[in-house]
Amino acid sequence: MRIIFVDNSIYLNATSLNLKALDSIQKILLNFSAELSNRNHEVVIYNQARHKKIKKAIVWKNIKDLKQDKADILIVVQDIDLLKYKVKAKIKFLFLHYRPQEKLDKNIFINLIKQKFCILYSNNFVVSNLPDIYKYVPKLHFKIGVSNHYREVKLYNTTQYNTFVTTHPLKGLDWLIELWTKYVHTKIPWAELHIYSKLLDQNEVAKNIKIRNLKLSLELNKDSGIFIKSPLPQKEFISKLANYKIHLCPSLDNSFQYLSILESQAIGIPVIARETVSIYDCIYNNETGYIVKDELSFARKIIQVLSDNQLFATLRNNSRLNNYVISWSDAVTNFERKLNENTFYW
Repeated sequence: MRIIFVDNSIYLNATSLNLKALDSIQKILLNFSAELSNRNHEVVIYNQARHKKIKKAIVWKNIKDLKQDKADILIVVQDIDLLKYKVKAKIKFLFLHYRPQEKLDKNIFINLIKQKFCILYSNNFVVSNLPDIYKYVPKLHFKIGVSNHYREVKLYNTTQYNTFVTTHPLKGLDWLIELWTKYVHTKIPWAELHIYSKLLDQNEVAKNIKIRNLKLSLELNKDSGIFIKSPLPQKEFISKLANYKIHLCPSLDNSFQYLSILESQAIGIPVIARETVSIYDCIYNNETGYIVKDELSFARKIIQVLSDNQLFATLRNNSRLNNYVISWSDAVTNFERKLNENTFYW
């Protein structure tokens, strides 16, 4: 089949995974398209490519050159504005990773209906939280995969007392810093919290006052074992992960993309997360990690896992067996099967 993706995020191509730090949505696009290409589908991606090129059997084109094209499947990634590009396709998907920033009004709904778009989604909450009228738009759930490179990590340094977080700074990081300094650091002062954040790693003064306040809080608590790290390309980041015992998720955002949580469990890193509706779609509470409701419980679980190597080993083994974590090969097999069943479409 000929499959066209339309994406308007940043410039990237098939080699970008190990060249720059990418967010979850960009990683999903690259891995999804790569696996489709591996199965001999003809894959074309319109994005911010500077000029037409072929990388790893995928054709990359600049989105401005999308005047007229046709495909068996069209996948528009997240951006509602991209619906303006007219591509003749047998099946059309709007791939929603989170609720669009644009107001989902009646005009957008009519546009989807007229063009016969189906909503492709990975987060159940995103779809359940759409306006009622969108129940008339066909939908297909896509269970995202995890790169096999994460499962290849075998060695763990259990003498380390390191945790890490990749959550956006404005999604619970202030809450996490406060409980870390109040409870964790006072109990095990040698423990470390590594925050991977491009926003916080920048030296210039942030425009957002909340980011500025976060930076001030971090400066005031610089002796509490908290360190800011620059986000890393995939291969380099994977090489660091064997030094961590816990992945922390302080976010209360139900529409977040939880790929990084699945990746950590594929390696065997247990996750401690605040309770949301969506978190139950990727963690088995008390088995592959912990889902907690309050600050004190969150801190106690951190201290418990860091201090008890036997508990960590159990959680690590359970995490690697988590059936929420599937390979990209299995993810695309499921996608192809649903396409062949064709029970979701117009």
